[in-house]
Amino acid sequence: MDKLYSLKNNFNSVVKIFLLTTFISLLLISFSEAAKKKDEEEKDCIYCKKYEKLSDWPEDERPEAFIYEEINYPEGMFSKQRKTSKLRQEEAGKKVYARFVKGKSSLNKYQHHMIRDMAYFEALYNEMLNDPKASVETLEGLKKGREAMRMSLQISAKAKASEAVLKFWATGKMLTIAHKKNKKKRKKKQKVDPEIAERAAVLANMKKQIATAKVNAQRAATIKAQEKIEEAN
Repeated sequence: MDKLYSLKNNFNSVVKIFLLTTFISLLLISFSEAAKKKDEEEKDCIYCKKYEKLSDWPEDERPEAFIYEEINYPEGMFSKQRKTSKLRQEEAGKKVYARFVKGKSSLNKYQHHMIRDMAYFEALYNEMLNDPKASVETLEGLKKGREAMRMSLQISAKAKASEAVLKFWATGKMLTIAHKKNKKKRKKKQKVDPEIAERAAVLANMKKQIATAKVNAQRAATIKAQEKIEEAN
């Protein structure tokens, strides 16, 4: 009788432990599912909810903005050793990090460099589209930053990357020349000649665009891709 009673108690204990373990497991699963659902809802992207890496996303299913473009970059933009897409991506990432993350407090001081380095932002995004391991979530964040920068020079979001690169690079180059001439003029205290006055008028018309560019560049510096850019550095 005592033996039967003992077996009964042991059985009840096992049942209780089993039920408790099952309850805890179900509770943990519920919390896990809730956390997973919350993370998915908090993701500020569209395609990343379906594709993690670019290699998971068939090219024929992607919008045009997510398709790599072969670009003949302006002379001097990349060093001659940067012949591969991966190396160009690394160099562009370092330029973007240095200008828009590390040096974001000096964007207003070096506006000519800021406009020029927007070309590197375009290049970074474009070269990442040629990287099968690139994160789709990162690319969507970069795309938003790219569109914000394009607004500063009234470049269409639908324009090809090659067009945007050339416009940013050429504008930055022009502003750099003007910056150097103005700096030299201040040092020598020369009078403003007609050529400089004309150039100043052109620059005045661009003042609003540059101000907008500064705001957009600072906004782009906080994109979710900042960690990716930091890794490239």
